[in-house]
Amino acid sequence: MQFVQQRARLFLPFSYCFLALAFIFSPSATKALEQNADGPALWKISDQDSEIFLFGTVHILNPQLKWRSGKVNGAFSASNTVVFEAPADTSNPQKMQAMIAQYGINPPGRRLSGLLSPAGNQNLRAVLAQFGMQGSESNFEPLRPWLAGITLAGLQIQATGGDPNAGVERILSAEAVRAGKNIQYFETDEQQMQFLSGLSAEAELYFLEDGLRQIRENPDQINELVTYWLAGDMKALDELMVSALAGQQEVYRVLLADRNKGWAEQIEELLAGSGSIFIAVGAGHLAGGDSVQEFLARKGIAAIRQ
Repeated sequence: MQFVQQRARLFLPFSYCFLALAFIFSPSATKALEQNADGPALWKISDQDSEIFLFGTVHILNPQLKWRSGKVNGAFSASNTVVFEAPADTSNPQKMQAMIAQYGINPPGRRLSGLLSPAGNQNLRAVLAQFGMQGSESNFEPLRPWLAGITLAGLQIQATGGDPNAGVERILSAEAVRAGKNIQYFETDEQQMQFLSGLSAEAELYFLEDGLRQIRENPDQINELVTYWLAGDMKALDELMVSALAGQQEVYRVLLADRNKGWAEQIEELLAGSGSIFIAVGAGHLAGGDSVQEFLARKGIAAIRQ
């Protein structure tokens, strides 16, 4: 149980867990950054008395990655309020442990290996061996499939040099505190757990099994994604996301489309106020036909690429 609690605390906000939202540093990513000095994409929403910047992030990164750009730095510096997805609060381990026990642990008598298909169990063993964790399957037995998927995705990133402390949100949050900026969140940590724990049993299991399959069959997919993110190529990012989430329509709706719609409603409320606001959310939420910008456009609110 201690292993579960330690790992789960690392991986909020949970939207990062999609392969489409989990980015790491790679040589190909460096090349992309050199080819496009503008870096990751940034949008601006404005009216007479307010401006809102919308920036796509990655939640876990290699500390060596240089992702900052002049336009991002300028927008962040100009903003007096910063909005993130969720607190990802690791300062209260007792509270986090209670939420993990409530939403992420199987009921007595149910084991993860008993839920997985033979191919899923085989892939789990192979993936753990890939991470240098042979024979550690028993650590995952208490986990519900969604939490196992989150944990394995995080292990994949960490195995290749990713560090939660180097993630965009961790860095910007610390800077916002030092600068005395107002910090707000679209969601709570508990809400994010509820999104995944509320999936149907079929969707939750497929989420894990398909994630295991992708880790084994396409280990370079994450490198492709970070390349597109650094280059600001949202079209390519969307195409790769669609491929990664093929067959996971319920997961796509619950963790992306529905949340994007809700965030657009909150942004509309923020726009009704005044001042400068910097919003930093996972890059996958800003790509494709159900992006935050698309939901804003349906409200007549234009997000202009910078």
